[in-house]
Amino acid sequence: MIQAPAERIIFIPFIDAFGGAERLVLDLSRYLHDMGAAFTLACFRQTIDLQLYADWPMQVHQLRPPRNWLAEARALYRFLRSNQRAGGGPPLLFDLKSAFYSGVVSAGPFFLHLTDPPSLLPADISKYSPSARQHLKEFADLPSSGVNRALRGELVHRLNRRGVRRAARVIVMTEKIRNELQDLYGVDSSVVRPGVSSMVRKTLGEGSENPLRMLSVSRLEPNKRIDWILRALAALHSKTSLNKADWVFEIVGHGPALESLKKLAQELGLAGQTIFLGHVSDDDLARAYSRAHLFIMPAEQGYGLPALEALRHRIPTIVHKDSGVSEILGRTPWTELVDGNNGSLASAIGTMMERLRNKSLFDSELPRVPINSEWAKAVCDACGWTEVSRNG
Repeated sequence: MIQAPAERIIFIPFIDAFGGAERLVLDLSRYLHDMGAAFTLACFRQTIDLQLYADWPMQVHQLRPPRNWLAEARALYRFLRSNQRAGGGPPLLFDLKSAFYSGVVSAGPFFLHLTDPPSLLPADISKYSPSARQHLKEFADLPSSGVNRALRGELVHRLNRRGVRRAARVIVMTEKIRNELQDLYGVDSSVVRPGVSSMVRKTLGEGSENPLRMLSVSRLEPNKRIDWILRALAALHSKTSLNKADWVFEIVGHGPALESLKKLAQELGLAGQTIFLGHVSDDDLARAYSRAHLFIMPAEQGYGLPALEALRHRIPTIVHKDSGVSEILGRTPWTELVDGNNGSLASAIGTMMERLRNKSLFDSELPRVPINSEWAKAVCDACGWTEVSRNG
C-alpha cells in the first residue's frame, strides 16, 4: 500500500521539463512553505529533479507505477485514498491528464487546475473525438483521423469530460480556457491568472543603445515559432534600412528544434547576430532579461508567463494575440500583438524598434503584471487551504 501523509496534496502527472505548469507548482510550493503549511508534491515520475529549482526545502514524491494509463490511474487512486483515510482534504491535481485518470477511477473530491486549453495539447487525442469536434472549430478543422483514432479519441474525450466534471472546482488561467471547457464539457471554472515576482526596476532608455538586443525564452520546439522571428528579421533586412550591426537576437532554451534553427539562421545570413544560449541558470536568465531591449513570443501560448516576466523587467514585448496573457495586456505601447506569420511579426518588430529609438513608450504606464504570490493565495483560497492553515 502506498502511504501518503494527511496534508495538502499537489499532484502533477509527469515532470519532464521545466515549463509553465512546473513553475506554477513551484510558486504554490513556495507560498505554502512561507505560510508554514505542510504539503506533499507528488507525481508519477520526474526526470529533471524539480527540487533543484527551489531554494526552500521541498521534496517530490514519485509514485512510479508501470507506464500504462490503467496502472497509473490505479496508483493515483491508491495514493489519494491513503491520504483520505489519514484525514487529508481534497488534493489539487494539475493538467488535463489528471482529469483523464480521475475519469478512469474516482478517488473522492479533488480540485483541478488546467494550464492549457485542450485545443493546445498536441498529445491529447481527444481532439479527434467526433463529439469534441462538434464543439470546437479548432478540432473540426483537423484532417480526418480514421476510424481507429476517432474511436480512441472519443473514449479519451469522454474520460476527460467525466474527470473534469468530477472536480469540486476547476481553476483555469484565462477566459479562453474557461470558455473552451464550457463548450467541451459543460463545466464552469474559476479564472485565476498566474503572475511573476515583484517588479524589477530597470533603467529606462537602454533601448536607445546599439546593438538593440532582442530576446526569446522558450523550449525550442516547432510550435514555439522561433523560426518566425528569424524570418521576420530577414524580411526587415531586405525591405528596410536595418543593418545587422544594429541588433543581436538571444535565444534562451533547448529542445529538438535547436539544430534546425541554427541551420535556418545560417541560411538567412543571420548566424552572426543570433546567439543560442541554451538552458541557463536562474542567474544567467536574469542577466539575459537585464540586457534585453525587446522580448518576442510569437507562439500561441495557453498563458505565456515569459512575456509577463519580460514586462516585469520593463522590457517591451511582442506576443501572439491568441496567447492567454493578451487578455490582460490591453492597448499599450509596451506590447504589440501579432496574428500569424503573414508579415505582422516583422511589422511589429519594426514598430517596437522605432519606439525604442525615440523613447516614446517610456512615458507610458506599464500594463499591470500579476504577482505570483497573489496567484498562489487565490488558488489556496479556492481549495480552502488558507483557512485550514489558519486553524493549524
